[in-house]
Amino acid sequence: MTDIYFKKNKNDSQDNPLPDHGVWLESRTQRPVYKTIGHQHNCPSIIYVISGQGRVIIKDNQHDLQANSVIFLKKKKIHQLVDQPRKSMTIFSLYFSREGMDQDILDFLMSDNKPFVLPLYYAEQVKRNLRQILYEQSHHPPGYRLGIRQVMANSILQLYRAKLQSQQETVPSETESLERVRSTLDYIKTYYHEQHTLSEAARMAHVSQRQFTNLCRKINGSSFLQFINSYRCSRARTLLEETDMPVSAIAFEIGFEELSSFYRAFKKHQKQPPLTCRKNDFVK
Repeated sequence: MTDIYFKKNKNDSQDNPLPDHGVWLESRTQRPVYKTIGHQHNCPSIIYVISGQGRVIIKDNQHDLQANSVIFLKKKKIHQLVDQPRKSMTIFSLYFSREGMDQDILDFLMSDNKPFVLPLYYAEQVKRNLRQILYEQSHHPPGYRLGIRQVMANSILQLYRAKLQSQQETVPSETESLERVRSTLDYIKTYYHEQHTLSEAARMAHVSQRQFTNLCRKINGSSFLQFINSYRCSRARTLLEETDMPVSAIAFEIGFEELSSFYRAFKKHQKQPPLTCRKNDFVK
């Protein structure tokens, strides 16, 4: 099977297959007879498994693949993808130039060819980025070249953090649903400043809203709303004690758009008004 990536544009040469902004994304579905022949790409690439199961063969090594598996491949690294029968993989292949990117991070990501599985919260971020790249690539809105490069840089950062975490994790002893909820809560603690809803969190964890609420209580002893507001207020307290930022700016930074809502939540979870936490040097 010839790598169809090199067919995307008849004006591209095999030695320089990328567009001028240095990033190209394509999707792949079922391979003939559940596999490809061994092939290579003339630029670095990332293989991301959206769904399905299979394996990748690189030299004499075989690695299992599942949904949210990621593989980084150096330029001209020969590899072969093999689907599990009746569970064919849907794969996105992301080709890119290293120019202008953090070389130390890329060297780390490409230091081995072992796939790793993204935690749910990183998977959500990366999928969002892939959709944005596809949109920019297909529709060419104003500034799309810059948009693609910025989204690509953010994707590399998310994958870097995910790989670091995957090297530190131990095999979970919890049930699968509980671990998915725990991972989702970890994601929300990382992005606590964004707007989150119970329905969105339950969707990320692949459980019902009722089950998510019950498991959240089991993990934290509180409801989802109590959990997120408590965490935000603890971050707000740190900012109040260690900076001279205005209270309104702190409230907005941690995810509250109405100052009155922040005051109520802070007093409930910290048992005092915000300004009583502020050091005397910062009181104006």
